[in-house]
Amino acid sequence: MCRAIFAVAMLTAAVALLVASCEEETESATSSTRQVSTSTTGAGANGPSNSSSSTGGAGGPIIVADCQDGWCRIPAGEFVMGSPEDECGHPPSEETQVEVTLTHAFLIGQYEVTQAQWESYGLVNPSVEFPSDPDDKGNCIAPDCPVANINWFEAAAFSNTVSTAEGLPECYVLEGCTGNLGEGMVCTGMTLRAATVYDCEGYRLPTEAEWEYAARAGTTTAVYSGPISGCELSQCYPDPNVESIAWYCITSAKTSHPVGQLIANRWGLYDVIGNINEWTHSIFTPSGYGGGPLTDPGGESGPVTPTTARTVRGCAYLGWNHICRAAERNGFSMTPGTYHWGMRLARTLPD
Repeated sequence: MCRAIFAVAMLTAAVALLVASCEEETESATSSTRQVSTSTTGAGANGPSNSSSSTGGAGGPIIVADCQDGWCRIPAGEFVMGSPEDECGHPPSEETQVEVTLTHAFLIGQYEVTQAQWESYGLVNPSVEFPSDPDDKGNCIAPDCPVANINWFEAAAFSNTVSTAEGLPECYVLEGCTGNLGEGMVCTGMTLRAATVYDCEGYRLPTEAEWEYAARAGTTTAVYSGPISGCELSQCYPDPNVESIAWYCITSAKTSHPVGQLIANRWGLYDVIGNINEWTHSIFTPSGYGGGPLTDPGGESGPVTPTTARTVRGCAYLGWNHICRAAERNGFSMTPGTYHWGMRLARTLPD
């Protein structure tokens, strides 16, 4: 009889412990859900459409894809810009790492500007193809292919065109322009309607810092899908991490491709690596970013002449593996354009 009572008592105690444990786990899960919900409900200008989320590494932010109608909302934040010295393709000085703080949330195009978008404003499609060229077939020609063969002034002018169409103030004041937009238009000068490009209300090109911050989406590897395998600087070679996200020398068949066909990064952006090089607003600084930490860098007007070098990011369809890194940067004069260069729009969100 005593043994039976003791057994019942032990069973009752075990049940009580199990119930308490379950209640504690439930409360913990509820608390975690509240924390995640609080940190991810910031809506973009068009409202939230969160398709995926993940942590941004140890101590990093939660990365949430908040995209709708072809725009992704990127929150303000901090990141390390540039590449470590042991990364394949790291140059001597151009990519020395620096801490960067971006104080403004911004919208950025989920895709590169397409030919359909460009032509919807009554503009001539500047993209070109060379179907018989065995070394470079040029641009794919279709509504969902990225527009290409544009110079920096044309990218800025298109930004203004979109702003005007949507009732927003133009960001760029272009001076001494000749020719038509999409047909090799060139200008002799440019100023901003705001103190910096970050302060513009209308559409614009992303700064170099915004571009890399958005392209990395919380990652620190050479590309957002992981490190580059091997390190062959003198040839193009298969790389599963690059192949999954980019049209580059191995996968492109020597031409650009319709946007949005490969794997997006964790902020929902497609083709930030590969397909078409993308103009940024920022002046190219061959000696690197200067001493850090930096806050909202690369947003000034700067000296402007047709030969002023602006930064191009992203690598194109002929790019080799190490050229397709998130930190890779190149500077080119603002004119002329080539069939490897396109654009992606951005816009600062109100605080």
